[in-house]
Order: sequence, then C-alpha cells, then structure tokens
Amino acid sequence: MKRIVVLLLMTAMAALMMTSCKENLPARFDRLVNYVEKHCDKFSQSDWDKANSQFSKLVDEYTENRNAYNADQRKQINSAIAKYAGLVAKSGVKSAMDVVNDLLEQIPSFFESIGNFLKDLGTENEE
Repeated sequence: MKRIVVLLLMTAMAALMMTSCKENLPARFDRLVNYVEKHCDKFSQSDWDKANSQFSKLVDEYTENRNAYNADQRKQINSAIAKYAGLVAKSGVKSAMDVVNDLLEQIPSFFESIGNFLKDLGTENEE
C-alpha cells in the first residue's frame, strides 16, 4: 500500500512538473527577449551566441509542444519570437541573424507574426 501511495505521488509530481514547464514557456520567452532588448547594445559575439542558443532551445521546446498551448500563449510566444528577430535584425550581427533565419524556416507560422512586427518597425520609422 505504501508503494502505491509513493508511486501515485511521484506520478502526480511528474505530471505537475510537465505542465508547469509548458505554462512557463511564454514567460521564459519574454524573459529572454526582455534581457536581450535591454542589453543587446553591449552584446559581444559570445553574448549573441549564448542568447541564440537559449532562443533555439526555447523554439525547439515550443515546436515539440505547440499544441499544448492555448491561443493566447501561442500569440505571446509568437510575439516574443518576432520581437527577438527584430532585435537581431537591428543588431546587424550576421551569425545571429543566420540562426534566427534557420529557426524561422522550420516554423512557417511565425512568418506572419514577424512580418507584422517588422512592418510596425518600418511604419514607426516613416512617421
């Protein structure tokens, strides 16, 4: 009986951990993008490499579990991805842009979000 209770508790904890990771992904995207936005003007190539590595892992996690997120979470994640791509484009770091382009080729649904974000950047510059 004791083994059954322990097994049930372990199963419940594992399920909770799996769901909490999925719920936290939009916040992790936002944290990374906010950090990059705040510090990118001082980034070295090494800093960009680290940021791109983290970004890549988040995108991979999102791609693997995309259907586990609701529409608002997907919108938040897509917005963060578009914002990150805009920051990379503004930075002019070719290797960083190559990483983002490779990831975007894997996920066609992001093109619309990124296109809208980049259009907004262009609109602000024209005014």
